[in-house]
Amino acid sequence: MVYENGKAWEKIVKWFGYKLHLIVDATYELPIMYSLTKASESDIKEGHRMLERMEEKQAEILKRAETMVANRGYDDTKLIIKCWDKYRIKPVNDIRNLWRDGEKTRLLTNYKNVAYNYKGNVYCYCPETGT
Repeated sequence: MVYENGKAWEKIVKWFGYKLHLIVDATYELPIMYSLTKASESDIKEGHRMLERMEEKQAEILKRAETMVANRGYDDTKLIIKCWDKYRIKPVNDIRNLWRDGEKTRLLTNYKNVAYNYKGNVYCYCPETGT
């Protein structure tokens, strides 16, 4: 790319490090499958790949799985649907805060004293005291 004054510029993006993705049997605290990726790779894409590899290599363990607990890096509608619809695994993921405006809660449009946060918790405030 070139600036308006004719001077060339470039943008260099680097990530340092790696991520370890683990699938663990929480009852016996034993690793079942692992994957090592560059730090810049998507957790969501790797989550899909690991489930597919488990289906190929460890289908019996996948059939017995009841829940998938993951951090918010794996918060993806398609991954959650795949877990439940295809494997009958209940996903228990923390969700990403997609509210970009910095709000902690938002008011319901039809009510002046009912608010909710990005996780879906609903709060009712007393109009007189504010508590």
